[in-house]
Amino acid sequence: MSLQMIINAILLGGLYALMGIGFSLQWGISGIINLSYGAMVVLGSYISLIIFDVFKIDPFISMLFSGFLLFLIGAFAYKFIIQPSIKGGIVFTLIITFALRLIVENLILYIWSADYRTIRISYAGRNFQFLNSFVPLTKFITFLIAGILIYFTHLFMMNTKIGKGIQAVSLDKIGALAVGVDDKKMYLINFAVGTALAGITGSLWATVYSFSPHVIDVIIGRVFIIAILGGLGNIWGAAAGGMLLGFVETCGATFLGAHWQEAIGLAMMVLILLFRPHGLMGKKFFGQ
Repeated sequence: MSLQMIINAILLGGLYALMGIGFSLQWGISGIINLSYGAMVVLGSYISLIIFDVFKIDPFISMLFSGFLLFLIGAFAYKFIIQPSIKGGIVFTLIITFALRLIVENLILYIWSADYRTIRISYAGRNFQFLNSFVPLTKFITFLIAGILIYFTHLFMMNTKIGKGIQAVSLDKIGALAVGVDDKKMYLINFAVGTALAGITGSLWATVYSFSPHVIDVIIGRVFIIAILGGLGNIWGAAAGGMLLGFVETCGATFLGAHWQEAIGLAMMVLILLFRPHGLMGKKFFGQ
């Protein structure tokens, strides 16, 4: 196992960690298995593409706008599309979020087509040496930003009134209602925060990988695995799950070939479900 492989695994895992947290929060706290999550990530990539093409603004800056816009989209979608469907049960919400995914995907196809796009920032090819290995600059910046955002998401949940309210309705909804917490508002904000994280992840993704609507299925598969590995609604669990998946995929691609990447991740997910169904650090996925 080379140092270069370990570095590649860590850098990939950081992006996966951020990508998985939003989905884990939506599923674990708001109770929504959001099948449109991958489409929101890709939409974040295209938002940064537009801003870069028109204004030449770096995706590491435009990610703030992507996150803000996706927060508004997430809040709107939850308030007017998803929340009214919750009473219909989990199958109905799955159908609704899948329909939302199709709407976003077809909108992207209509505007940009199915071609893969890239954002060619001026320093994309730069790297620096660490011992006897090389670290790509853009991937390193992406890793740092992902780590900072994960930490600030943790601070938001632990130290703000809204964050504590979100935790309260997740842990004891009846008790939270008894002390005046607006559960619907907390679920909405939590879902919107998760969607904002998806948008920011999309902007970061665009700095290191090409993207198109075809990537949506890849992303939704990854976030399912990450959520199950780390446990639902647990920020650090999802981060650990993302890092673990990045490490396993990198090792699998190195030793077995790139075509085994997804299979190895899925096999690991099955093992977690069989032997530790609540994930590494979270709660159980299904009912009592």
